[in-house]
Amino acid sequence: MSKRQFFDRHFPVRPNLEQLKNQAKDLLSAIRRGDPSAIAELRKHHPKQIEPAGAKLADAQLALARSYGLPSWPRLAVACRMTDAIWRGDAEAVRNLALRDPRLLHEAARGLPDSNWGPPMSYAANVGQDAIIEMLRDLGATDLQHAFDRACLQGRIETARRLHAMGARQWQDV
Repeated sequence: MSKRQFFDRHFPVRPNLEQLKNQAKDLLSAIRRGDPSAIAELRKHHPKQIEPAGAKLADAQLALARSYGLPSWPRLAVACRMTDAIWRGDAEAVRNLALRDPRLLHEAARGLPDSNWGPPMSYAANVGQDAIIEMLRDLGATDLQHAFDRACLQGRIETARRLHAMGARQWQDV
């Protein structure tokens, strides 16, 4: 059994990048004011020893991203953009993100390695975005079975049928 890592903050299923930008700005303000909990968060999650008075927005963003369990602010931003595009059914935005960085087809959409929502195809199956599932499959996404299982779990019967037609096996209780 692998150890599950816990973080100071819970990354939402549908993160909002604007809210996270505001959180980073608030964290930076608190650090600069000398707030002990904000400084402790900076020290805990930033890989370098940053003097609070010299902290920059990028430092607060990195500390915030890591407090959510993501490795960097850019990865957090991509997770927000990917999940938002999936929820909105914006296949073109999902395609552009995946084409810009093909690793995203196989990484958790939320950027968290142990996310049960899975890669973008599985994430799309959770919310019944069939057109996105088909487009991601065409781009080389391979999490067909996980996507099928997630569709079944969420009661997305039509999505599960489509995934089964693509080659997923039936979900069986063990």
